[in-house]
Amino acid sequence: MKIRNKWKFLFLTLIGINLVCVLLFFGFLFAPNKEVKKKEIVDSNEYVNLSVQTNKEDLTRVINNFLKKEAKNNPLNYKVLLTERVMLLGTITVFGKEIDMVMTFKPEVLDNGDLRLQQEAFTVGQVSLPVSFVLRYINDYYNLPEWVQIDAKQQDIYVYLSEMEMKSDMKVAVETFDLSKDELRFTLQVPTK
Repeated sequence: MKIRNKWKFLFLTLIGINLVCVLLFFGFLFAPNKEVKKKEIVDSNEYVNLSVQTNKEDLTRVINNFLKKEAKNNPLNYKVLLTERVMLLGTITVFGKEIDMVMTFKPEVLDNGDLRLQQEAFTVGQVSLPVSFVLRYINDYYNLPEWVQIDAKQQDIYVYLSEMEMKSDMKVAVETFDLSKDELRFTLQVPTK
């Protein structure tokens, strides 16, 4: 078999390879992520429950102090701000330049005292990006604690406070997380054994 115009053949082959690469990219991009399962309430007589009430300002300070200690080697530079919503403010480096990033979440307390953060918006600089893509990217490329799970498909972040390892084996459960009224109540479960 003799090819008459080899440049035309090579060009069409190159277009075919590029098309296959683009299709594979979008196939992996929109492929379903692993399912996030909701945790069940663990009721035990081994713990004593203590109720703690705080406000947005104090909880913001505690969260940011915790993030500062836990995310030392994380390439994302961010902090949390509690207003009417949960806001994640930070910067990301793109082509050597720092760009502002803002994510907003609507918090919801789950029956077992954990927290679900429903993603509302994500902007980088002045550009809004698809939320599911960004959450999948964060889930795949950043080292998150085991007690933080991202469900990119549903655009939710689950914060399983009941699984967070704390000193003295204490556990935390959210009772009320109403940012508009500045009512934030938690239960500290202190071990008795």
